[in-house]
Amino acid sequence: MAEITVAQIKELRDRTGCGMMDAKRALTESGGDVEKAIDDLRKKGEVKAAKKAGRETAEGKIGIKVEGKVAAVVAVKCETDFTANNDEFKGLVDNIAKAIHAAEGEASELKYPTGGTVGDAVKALVAKTGENMQIGAHKRLTVANGYFGYYLHSDGKLGVVVKIEGGDGASDAEKTLAKDIAMHAAATNPLGLTQADVPADVVAREREIALEQAKQSGKPANIQEKIAEGKVAAFFKEQTLLAQPFVKDTAVTIEQHVANVGKQVNKPLKLTQYARIKVGE
Repeated sequence: MAEITVAQIKELRDRTGCGMMDAKRALTESGGDVEKAIDDLRKKGEVKAAKKAGRETAEGKIGIKVEGKVAAVVAVKCETDFTANNDEFKGLVDNIAKAIHAAEGEASELKYPTGGTVGDAVKALVAKTGENMQIGAHKRLTVANGYFGYYLHSDGKLGVVVKIEGGDGASDAEKTLAKDIAMHAAATNPLGLTQADVPADVVAREREIALEQAKQSGKPANIQEKIAEGKVAAFFKEQTLLAQPFVKDTAVTIEQHVANVGKQVNKPLKLTQYARIKVGE
């Protein structure tokens, strides 16, 4: 039996839009032949999804499901604004968010609320509308001692979920805090929650740029290094959520604002995670 590689599975999924298990099964049955696997999938009724997998999916909607100790946010992409605003597509997006909320795992393989899998539901609507659809970025968050807040932009293409630990979200102050931070993150698009969340290559690039800029000062090398580090520190303040000045009160950072609200409600509130997802990103 031919060994099925991760690269083969990825290629088949990229070219057909099928789920991981469907791809693995088809490749196993075809002996690892990607082209034959595509033919087999087409023969089984997935022809429209396969044919349209290369078409651009620039439109779509964000689905958010927050309930209990779990929150889910997902982008579902399609080709046209007409389809994105169709009630049936919106229903698909909401149900996919519910499926991700209900269980962990590969999104397309999750149980769809009305039966079958998420992948089955997507393929069915692709076949009905003739448009390519793809499940985009998605995130499932859990919390033990805390609560969630979220923001969904008016056009439905941008959603943010934030996790606040140390409280239960029962007070108006806590609810407002979470909503405000979600809106803040939607507007500022930070690179991460803290410095540790910023990709190393991004930091290295910023440091290299900062050093080059510092060299232009003509100052001694040790001073140049300090100038560069100062610029990198400023970069982190601008690009990490906890360090950013709160948009409604720039005299305090997000971290300080959370702490201040915590003092007001007498709870040790902390912002520990967020997910910001936008259609097309």
